Amino acid sequence: MKVLIVGANGKVGTLLSGKLWSAHDFSPVALIRDVRQQMKFTAFGVPSVVGDIENGVSEFLPGMDAVIFTAGSGAHTGPDKTIDIDQNGAIRLIDDCAKIGIRRFVMVSAIGADPESESDRIRNYLRAKGVADNHLRTSGLDYVILQPGRLQDDRGTGLIEVAEDLGRHGTIPREDVADAIIECLRNYLTIGKTIQMISGKKMTKEAIAELVGGGDLPPIA
Repeated sequence: MKVLIVGANGKVGTLLSGKLWSAHDFSPVALIRDVRQQMKFTAFGVPSVVGDIENGVSEFLPGMDAVIFTAGSGAHTGPDKTIDIDQNGAIRLIDDCAKIGIRRFVMVSAIGADPESESDRIRNYLRAKGVADNHLRTSGLDYVILQPGRLQDDRGTGLIEVAEDLGRHGTIPREDVADAIIECLRNYLTIGKTIQMISGKKMTKEAIAELVGGGDLPPIA
């Protein structure tokens, strides 16, 4: 499966790039914004392309089997940039995938994503994510929306808790989010699901399979 990772230079994207490259059933391509970032991905053995989702990246989509959106405006940007990237950039990419015929789309969102969020800390971010998530749900794509809790830089444990609505917040290492993305790509039954996830007690593959009612399914061709 040839996969375009949008936001590859971020922490989740970097981990994911290496994991996909080491897996025998994936061929990742890293979308980065700065040519100076290419050296890192060359060291991984992962090919990269330079583009900006705010301007559109449709030229990189033909030939892809799936797209993963793990880009973000960052914690230190203002609300305008959050809307530009997390909302409008994501929506533009979703629409381009639909036009070109890229069926599989994995959105990395967040617990609490909601167009009407009243969060005291990250309201603009959660609203932007909520709008993008809703657009994806109505796009006709074979989507999965992953909504992790607060991201940590700790080493992954491989143990998570998932539900379509956990009813609470929590934390999760970025490495475990990267592993969950891969499991969602491998399991057809995750299509059309919104999956909230935090650290837990079940192995990633088992937890996701139990949630969607399936198990060891092959990746899409």
